[in-house]
Amino acid sequence: MVVSHDRRAERGSMRPDLQREIVRTILDLAERDTTQLSDAALTIAVDDYVSTAVFAAEQHHLFRARPIVVGLSCDLREPGDYLASDSGGVPFVVVRGPDRSLRAFVNVCRHRGSPLVEPGIGHHERAFHCGFHGWVYDFDGAVTARPNSAGGFESLDDRCYALLARPVAEAHGLVFLRAVGDEPVVPDDELGDMADELDAFAFAEYHRFDGWQSEWQANWKLLIDTFLETYHVAALHADTVARHFLVRPSMFAAFGPHIRFHSLMKSVLTLRDRPESEWDLLAHGTVEYFIAPNVVLNYSVDHLAVYRFVPLAADRTRATLTMYTPREITTDTETTHYRRTLALHQRVSGGQDFTKQEQIQRTLGSGALDHIVFGRNEPAAIHFHRTTRALLDECPIAGVPPAPQRDH
Repeated sequence: MVVSHDRRAERGSMRPDLQREIVRTILDLAERDTTQLSDAALTIAVDDYVSTAVFAAEQHHLFRARPIVVGLSCDLREPGDYLASDSGGVPFVVVRGPDRSLRAFVNVCRHRGSPLVEPGIGHHERAFHCGFHGWVYDFDGAVTARPNSAGGFESLDDRCYALLARPVAEAHGLVFLRAVGDEPVVPDDELGDMADELDAFAFAEYHRFDGWQSEWQANWKLLIDTFLETYHVAALHADTVARHFLVRPSMFAAFGPHIRFHSLMKSVLTLRDRPESEWDLLAHGTVEYFIAPNVVLNYSVDHLAVYRFVPLAADRTRATLTMYTPREITTDTETTHYRRTLALHQRVSGGQDFTKQEQIQRTLGSGALDHIVFGRNEPAAIHFHRTTRALLDECPIAGVPPAPQRDH
């Protein structure tokens, strides 16, 4: 929920009609001294955060079988640019080929299973080179050389030892990948009506600035929970952003399992005294698009912060924060500004939100509680947990306890 207002984005932005619609709703809620409420409170069993069986089901059904957002198109701006990470424990690499289209592969040499490239982004001119024995693969995944092998692999069919391809697609400035299986990825089918909203931002035109990666002793869902309600702002962020941001009213919109949420400043309430034609939502906070299962696009007036949460165990998560700017940063003044903005993200999210979730994880792991509860005033978080559990219940696997959530 970090926002800065020193400069405005020069390219795409949220549609003005949508901004006015959101402001209208917020002002109405404030006038009635209330907030958006869910139909019922939700009780969640602690097993959802600590069970290794639930974790295994999530890895298989949410992070391997379903399409996920792995980055932005601008991470792969030129031929030879690649992005390597993992999902559901499966390592992958996405590369932009000479024809400027994307290819995705399991990031594993077919010889002895060594990773081809280290996690992160980079550039190779024409091929991938395995660092173990030197096998070479082109950007179509074909083996092109086995140096120093003395004919030791002549009996093998090279076609059987090409890199394992994975479905990949890009749309609306985002890159989607399926870690397991061959079913094509169709971004608009995954995003539904959210696709039109994202299009307006022109994220494909953005530039990668810098990022921050960290690991937390907390379940991945706990870290996402912090982005989906403002109820905690007054208490947890009392010494950082609480003096600026609203606790209520707040609101969200659902797009299947995906969510648009807003972290708004108290100053948004001053818009009631201005004509609708002058309403500018983005001058008064951030807009967050949660793309299931694990990515948050945090949009502010002058930058985009992308949070990606990769579950490593039931109680351990890797969090990656990457900041993007609407144009390439070329001056020391701009660099200083964005360094400070990135540091504020780290201070609020890492220093307060994620640190608190580590404390909660220890509590849940102790067995002291058998459930926690989300109130009706936390509707976006309730929607997240309902839809996440529904996706698992569609594809149950052995050892996963039945749905432990109860509405009240």
